[in-house]
Amino acid sequence: MKKIYFLTRPDMTATRSGKWRNRLKNTYKSTDAIRDIIDWTGEGREFYVAIIFHDTGERRVFHMNPPGSPEICTDFATKRPVLNVIDQILRLTAANADIDICLLERKRGGNPDSGRWDGPPGAA
Repeated sequence: MKKIYFLTRPDMTATRSGKWRNRLKNTYKSTDAIRDIIDWTGEGREFYVAIIFHDTGERRVFHMNPPGSPEICTDFATKRPVLNVIDQILRLTAANADIDICLLERKRGGNPDSGRWDGPPGAA
């Protein structure tokens, strides 16, 4: 499963009410992303959270381990817990950043010989 939340800045020519509506939409979208991060973690899923900046193309990817794993909810480089990922989303939303938030579930298990492997057809 994959979910994407697009948080975009309003055009510079947008009216004050247009900018307010855009900020409100971004707040709802970031709240949905945070809710899904908490729900997926609570369900014990293993997944990635990627924050992609439109201006630079920079990506911050966080690997969220299921509860009970040796490294509870950390990313690869900095070992940030879930709350810090949520904090980043909140700060970027408050700063009206132009970002996308992607959640991608990781399905472990399997090799080409098992029924759980979903690689390309014909792969050996």
